[in-house]
Amino acid sequence: MDNNELNLKSIKTENLKKFIELAELELKKRQGRGFEAASGFEKKVKYLPQRATPCSGGYDIWPLEEVTLYPGESHVFYTGIKVYMPEDEIFIINIRSSYGIKNDIQLCNEQGWIDADYYSNSENDGVIIVKVKNFGSEPFIFKKEESFAQGLFVKYYITDNDSPRMSKRSGGIGHSTKRE
Repeated sequence: MDNNELNLKSIKTENLKKFIELAELELKKRQGRGFEAASGFEKKVKYLPQRATPCSGGYDIWPLEEVTLYPGESHVFYTGIKVYMPEDEIFIINIRSSYGIKNDIQLCNEQGWIDADYYSNSENDGVIIVKVKNFGSEPFIFKKEESFAQGLFVKYYITDNDSPRMSKRSGGIGHSTKRE
């Protein structure tokens, strides 16, 4: 295909930019699944999620900051990463099991679910946010060099008569409480 076939010169600049943006998103979807730094976090993310061993199901997630969490306290971690995946998958986030078992550290929402359309959303570019609470009796230190959460890709299925309330995502966290 050459320049004449597409007649690119006839397309307005702003429309061409939008087309490129949409084409890049479509390419990501077709590539499968993966991680990248969210907008504004490119220089802060040291590690993209990674499996620890060949048989690990979960992808380890690291905090961007070192935080001491005292008993009863909670903290919101902006991981700086976003995830892309096929439309029929979700990325489920849990606290590392050793943190929960040994130190009574828990996710405030018990389990985080990242939908495929959360990627690059207009509200926060799809940055993964993890809120944790120390239910233990001792202070706990989250270290930047130690993963604190894990994520797992899971395929899901829909019913034959599925009819979503919304035609598309309209924001970041909490978007589905709204009606169109």
